[in-house]
Amino acid sequence: MTEETENPEWVGYYHSALLELNAGDLGSRIQKAERAIQQRLQTIASNASGEAEYRAIRDALQNLRVLQQELSSDVAAAPAGHSHPEVSGEYVVFVDANRKYVDVTEGVCSLLGYSRAELLGKTIDDITAPELRGSVSATFQKYVNAGSLSGQFLLVARDGRKVAIRYESKVFPDGCLVARWEPLPAAA
Repeated sequence: MTEETENPEWVGYYHSALLELNAGDLGSRIQKAERAIQQRLQTIASNASGEAEYRAIRDALQNLRVLQQELSSDVAAAPAGHSHPEVSGEYVVFVDANRKYVDVTEGVCSLLGYSRAELLGKTIDDITAPELRGSVSATFQKYVNAGSLSGQFLLVARDGRKVAIRYESKVFPDGCLVARWEPLPAAA
């Protein structure tokens, strides 16, 4: 698999739009992401093996439309700002509807001791503390049903140590979510 297939250019533009906090720059980032997505759609249109990416692109476009609607609402209500507090910070994760990590910040990598590539190959279940793994599916469904969720959770780092976090999340219409973590002090 090539780098282009593993992480096509549209993914970078898409995440750039999701992470943009400046209302003045958000519109142009959304447009860049949509152009890159449309170009990629043309490339994979004749490729039968591109079906999974096609679904991901369709979901990304839906998310961008929601973000564009939020921007339009924010500008009408308060032209001075647009804010996504759940995606600002050092510890941010993007998870798809199958609970697989699709993007993480360097802070998350450092916190858990994994490289970015290693984390992108994992699911929420993979790094959840063993005693909580049985509840992951139900908790994730709560995310999807509620549209957002916050609380505390226990993860397992690469070296086996337990890492307690506080999280705040937002779920997009396709079941993908973005969450901001805050590491909690280790229990004595």
